[in-house]
Amino acid sequence: MDRYLGRLDTRLRGLGIAAPLLLMLSGGGVTTVETARRFPVRLVESGPAGGVIFASGIARDRGLDRVVSFDMGGTTAKLCLVDDGEARSARSFEVARIYRFRKGSGLPLRIPVIEMVEIGAGGGSIARVDDLGRIAVGPASAGSEPGPVCYGRGGEQPTVTDADLVLGRIDPTLFSGGRIGLDAAGARRALEDGIGAKLALSSELAAFGVVEMVDNNMASAARVHAIESGVDVAGRTLIAFGGAAPLHAARIADLLGIDRVLIPENAGVGSCVGFLRAPIAFEIVRSGYWRLAAFDAAAANRLLGELEAEALAVVRPAAGEGESIEARRMVYMRYVGQGHEIAVELPATGAIAGDTLLEAFGRTYERQYDRRIPGVDVETISWGVTLSTPLQAAGQPVTTAGHNTPEPMARRQVFSPQLEQAIEVAVHDRAELRPGAVVEGPAIIVEAQTSTVVPEGFGASIDGFGHIELVRGPAAED
Repeated sequence: MDRYLGRLDTRLRGLGIAAPLLLMLSGGGVTTVETARRFPVRLVESGPAGGVIFASGIARDRGLDRVVSFDMGGTTAKLCLVDDGEARSARSFEVARIYRFRKGSGLPLRIPVIEMVEIGAGGGSIARVDDLGRIAVGPASAGSEPGPVCYGRGGEQPTVTDADLVLGRIDPTLFSGGRIGLDAAGARRALEDGIGAKLALSSELAAFGVVEMVDNNMASAARVHAIESGVDVAGRTLIAFGGAAPLHAARIADLLGIDRVLIPENAGVGSCVGFLRAPIAFEIVRSGYWRLAAFDAAAANRLLGELEAEALAVVRPAAGEGESIEARRMVYMRYVGQGHEIAVELPATGAIAGDTLLEAFGRTYERQYDRRIPGVDVETISWGVTLSTPLQAAGQPVTTAGHNTPEPMARRQVFSPQLEQAIEVAVHDRAELRPGAVVEGPAIIVEAQTSTVVPEGFGASIDGFGHIELVRGPAAED
């Protein structure tokens, strides 16, 4: 990473590009190339982190306090819980797992990271029939080369994208804005040979089985992650992005008991947009053990000062002299004898005293576990400081003059699971849908980067930010 980033920086400067090279970190901020070369491990999962920043910004723009971020690309699907416009974070992460998506089978890293659940379900995930006669999807992926069978680049095993194409969700003539033609017949043959012939299913039912398996796997992962986090996923808003997510978002919402889905503008490149909205930030955590019964306030405040100075040396060069910088200070604490600590937020400025620290821990612990434990001493394990530039605000939403139902650009056959046959649905060009436009399901909304499935029982409307809003029942009219 050090050598690669060094070469990249040198070549950019050689092309006359004088702008600073900034890189995304796994914790949700961006930093300079010099810092990235010193700490390359902090770039692990930086791409998905950009996607969560994208979703978090949309949640703040729309005033949504309970959100599920759903990012589905070519290889994996990532889900993250976002509360009050802020994604959940963690201080550890696993890499090089022996079992790719099984927690505990990899090498743990102690780095700041946005907390996500990831499963092997993307557009390129390969479908097969396992030894028990069940349809299984992933984690093996066709990748971009050779890619799904329908790409016509040598792929032979059916994938999720092939299944979506056979179901009519993807138009072979409009894929990637019409620049890439898809081999629908090849996709159909692959599903018939790989799935249908083994289970006595038509190619359409085989394709439906593939996408239904993927959707249920993702919904199950989201439910487990929410339970482990002590929250309920039902009733949240699902923000879906990535090239494959809008094709599957409504079904995921249906399985999770979610009534509202947002498909943002630029959904297919959501992580890239998240990079542009991410703050310049850096977090430093250092061990600092004290029991509060014998708390050394002077040493603790000195440690916080050192951490802030070290973080400032990283953030200031990237932010520039005129940019304001915000501080966030945390201490990780637990009752003596416990095996896991909790994060306690400290005031951004000012000295820390033992009694205020004890009260802050008590409030945080009670908020998480509904009780305090009297008569037990409390200990600090580590201390952290995060410095960041302010978050970028979105533009003002467009005020809609009223609602309108646009004429579709075309109609095409899409497989209906309820009827077990193809039905004709309206196809709309997203570029032609203005704020206030209303589309009732079943329908398909196409764009160069992806397609949005509006199933029967859902309605879609375009909000003032240009996002597609899917709601259960008739389309939103606010």
